[in-house]
Amino acid sequence: MATPEIKSVGKAFALLECLAADDTCVSLPSMAKRCGLSVATAHRLLATLESLGAVIHTGPGEYAIGLRLLELARRSSFEALLASATTPILNRITRTTGSTVHVGVLDPERMVTYVARSATRATRIPTMPGVKLEAYCSGLGKVLLADLPACERDTYLSEGPFPALTSRTICEPEALGRELATVRSRRFAVDDCEMFDNLRCVAVPILGPDGRVVAALSASQNSADLPGAKVGALAAELAGHAAAISAKLFPRGGAHRAAH
Repeated sequence: MATPEIKSVGKAFALLECLAADDTCVSLPSMAKRCGLSVATAHRLLATLESLGAVIHTGPGEYAIGLRLLELARRSSFEALLASATTPILNRITRTTGSTVHVGVLDPERMVTYVARSATRATRIPTMPGVKLEAYCSGLGKVLLADLPACERDTYLSEGPFPALTSRTICEPEALGRELATVRSRRFAVDDCEMFDNLRCVAVPILGPDGRVVAALSASQNSADLPGAKVGALAAELAGHAAAISAKLFPRGGAHRAAH
């Protein structure tokens, strides 16, 4: 049996979402209407949030996000949350597939930052959390680059060079552009021994609530253990895990459902 929701918590969170969506202070009647609450209920919830420092009363009937809530948010990061949320799933994938599994994000310099990893004892890949590696020749990187806006992707491709790390690395900007177009179309990427000799990797996107790619999930094996014929099945399995991660990070409609 599912744990019952405490509706007042959902209502309070809906009010916080309403405040966070506006750059200016929001009036009490406006918030109540948007959240489907009576003015009296909204006022009681906001008074409680104000006493906790989560919101501040900025004027007659007007509120804004409070400093205590901002401070709590600053104590964490998306990468830390991503690592905590994904580690159990990564360990499960390693147990069931024998793969080395990673989650990564794209940093402002267009390098892949490895956020979490699960590996077998035999793994020799230098990809511990916090390590940054080139994006153009990794499965994670291809997924993340493929989702960039076209102008940013074109800029990346024009800046090069793309040194060959193995004999199979895609180095030419035009060929890499075609590869990224394929990744966008089929929704998974393959590092076909392009970063490390004899290591094949499959990667899939982890989506945010707006459908954009916020991170990527990959599984790597020796190329002999992961022939091309098995790539599609592994990609499908990873896509299911990526959807579970997205649902864990971005529960859909929780606050709004509780508010009504």
